[in-house]
Amino acid sequence: MKNPISISTGCLHRLSEDRNKMVRELQKFSLSGVELSFNQPRHLLTFDIDKDNLEYLQTLKFNSIHAPAKNIIYGDNKTCKEVLRKISELYVKINAKNVVFHKNEIEDYSLIINSKFTSSIENDDWRKPKNGIEYIKNLLDEHRELKLTFDFAHAMTVSPVDISEYLDYFKGRLAEIHISIINQETKRHDFMYKNNSEKLKDLTQLLKVASVPLVLECAVLDFKDIDSLKREIEYIKKI
Repeated sequence: MKNPISISTGCLHRLSEDRNKMVRELQKFSLSGVELSFNQPRHLLTFDIDKDNLEYLQTLKFNSIHAPAKNIIYGDNKTCKEVLRKISELYVKINAKNVVFHKNEIEDYSLIINSKFTSSIENDDWRKPKNGIEYIKNLLDEHRELKLTFDFAHAMTVSPVDISEYLDYFKGRLAEIHISIINQETKRHDFMYKNNSEKLKDLTQLLKVASVPLVLECAVLDFKDIDSLKREIEYIKKI
């Protein structure tokens, strides 16, 4: 697979809350980009990227930002305004190409659409309401300014047969693809190579969408296991 490969800082969320430390750890890999992921507003609003990490990110071709998805409503409120302002500033600093939002926290789509950055909505997993492909189609047909961040693992938990339809219907509107596999017992994003099967390989083949970046979201559980990210990259490249 020749798609550009990025890694989300969310892969390291069990190891640290320090995004600067996360980015320093990711510098050891050969990447096309890094997705700075912020679970809650406080993680974003207190984040100041250090000089070394900023210089590193500015050398990459595809950086992105995952907007907070907990303890926030994107509507007419102070926290939303502060978060969107901080995202706009960080977006410019790191030369980001996309900001990912979860739809369930959005009350007023115009606030996101009218911001000065490229925005995308992510499809949900089996635990969230309105997780089907028809809802996403209707939502993005209504808001043509938005793109799709296609989450492979989420789609797998809802309906694997929809994967090809997602990729076909939103061809030209795909901002990025989140890639991992979800263990529905632990509810954790896991490594693809640790769950290898012919079926998984066949479905992953569908992701060979020209130039659309793949963003790894597999969760590293221990610093001693961080090199598993290298094995994940090698696995994906060989598909």
